[in-house]
Amino acid sequence: MIDTGHGGRFPGAIGPAGTQEKDVVLEVSKILEADLIEMGAEVRMTRSSDVEVAPGGSLRDDLKARGDLANQWPADLFISVHANSAENSAAKGTETFHAIKASDRSKTLAKLLQKSMIDDLALTDRGVKASNFYVIKNTKMPASLVELGFLSNPGEEQILADPAMQKRFGHALSKGVADYFAVEAHVKPDGPAEIPGDEGDLLAPGDPAERL
Repeated sequence: MIDTGHGGRFPGAIGPAGTQEKDVVLEVSKILEADLIEMGAEVRMTRSSDVEVAPGGSLRDDLKARGDLANQWPADLFISVHANSAENSAAKGTETFHAIKASDRSKTLAKLLQKSMIDDLALTDRGVKASNFYVIKNTKMPASLVELGFLSNPGEEQILADPAMQKRFGHALSKGVADYFAVEAHVKPDGPAEIPGDEGDLLAPGDPAERL
């Protein structure tokens, strides 16, 4: 399950030149989807156009709908695609998150996605981090949330808005997924799935608090 961040009334981060996170991550997610299909995977997206996943609902409703789609399928992997933002326009780089109490498989997925993006795009490596963002805490399968770069940084906004670079991000993520499946059998299996709850942070990095 590719979770294309934001959409519709929830644009996410907006760069100084007006680039919207929801548009960037949609294009990257489409490339990732195409690559994975070509690799033989069955792929679903939480959204494949500029819409809300829970039309007319709150941000909480929208995030819950994303997790529900993955859990009810059920998906084997969940990858949430985002772009970052910070008050300091000098902030830059790529980072990937797993849940605080993540399984070994989630941690492995996050590490491989981060490594692939850094190897290919060569942006500042902000590393792999743990956080209880709603969509990666409340999904039952290995899950990661990627932050491609900072839209609040003028230089990285140009990179993220460039269709050629969006393709490179999508290809890098698909390579990370391929790397994960190549080593999955050697990673400690997940324990019994916990029933997801509503606890956890609603916002991904850079999301404005008023979106709640």
